[in-house]
Amino acid sequence: MDLYCEQNVNNTSIDKHGKRNSFLSVLRKVLLGIGVVLLFFLLGFGVNVANGILPIVIGVAISLFAAAPFILAFIFLGRYLRNVSSEYDYILNGGILRIVRVVQRSRRKLMATIRLDSIESVGKITSDSYERLASSKGIKKQYAVCNYEDEEAIVYVRYRNEGEDYLLHIEPNDELVSSIRRSLPRISIMDKSMNNPNPVKKQ
Repeated sequence: MDLYCEQNVNNTSIDKHGKRNSFLSVLRKVLLGIGVVLLFFLLGFGVNVANGILPIVIGVAISLFAAAPFILAFIFLGRYLRNVSSEYDYILNGGILRIVRVVQRSRRKLMATIRLDSIESVGKITSDSYERLASSKGIKKQYAVCNYEDEEAIVYVRYRNEGEDYLLHIEPNDELVSSIRRSLPRISIMDKSMNNPNPVKKQ
């Protein structure tokens, strides 16, 4: 029988730091506007095509250099806001585990689709085997976690997809852990750290 289990991982900092995030969102747009205006202003008044190629190249370089800090700040703040305002849905349906990122409680994006038969190991990041896996060359790390401070609640899922090794980090509740355990092709895939009486937090 195919199992179905869904868990919503809430990010409490969204409400806690709502005013700060709103301010940063406005600041981000202002910085982008300043960068674009500055770029076109310098290009329009600092570059004269009649002066030859070298002055044009120098003028363009100066314009880009002057606008770059504002553009980079726009990009950096965007990534920061995405990280601090992200929540996650874990959806186990039959032999597939889907991870969906929810940004600012409105935009949903599929982050990963994992076949359970492609999973090689599951365990807590506090286990002895985690450091060895995390330091493996070529492994791609994925994070679908809201509370990084509670390491006891974070579980790693090592799996392969199209020849690539992945190390997914999630914070599942007991129900999802139980459903994954029952759906795995081999019980040995579960690390011994998951045998703890309280392997993950209850939600």
